[in-house]
Amino acid sequence: MDSFRDRLETIDAFQDEFWVRCPRCQARAIVRCLTDEPVSLFAPRRIACGQCGFSNNWNSTAIARDWHGAPTDWYFRYPLWLQTPCCGEILWAYNPRHLDWLADFVEAKLRSPHPDPQRGWSNRSLAARLPKWMQSRKNRAAILQAIAQLRQSY
Repeated sequence: MDSFRDRLETIDAFQDEFWVRCPRCQARAIVRCLTDEPVSLFAPRRIACGQCGFSNNWNSTAIARDWHGAPTDWYFRYPLWLQTPCCGEILWAYNPRHLDWLADFVEAKLRSPHPDPQRGWSNRSLAARLPKWMQSRKNRAAILQAIAQLRQSY
């Protein structure tokens, strides 16, 4: 991909599904919204593991989004399935859609910012908030290699 156009997605665009490590068997489990309506941050969630059958429900009014701690889901705080060391940091994604978005951003040689039609220029978008090591072209090959390794886990 030669260019990436920032469509102003925020990290919330990927919160409909989290791939996590099952607390019982360490296989991949999925945290999903239980409602069909547009996904709200506080809609009820369920974790389910297809390997061992573990499941649990979340229904609360508090979530935990820790940007600087270990990569976990916002609801149960289980470790993310899609994470790997990269460039002295941890590369992580909530789900395959998030990982694809990261790949599109990293592999683009030209990244075009785009103003919000209502608020103008903002740094709220995910592209504006990525850490510098992910934005650096010197890390492009290593990050894309790490993304390819993560894709092999599904």
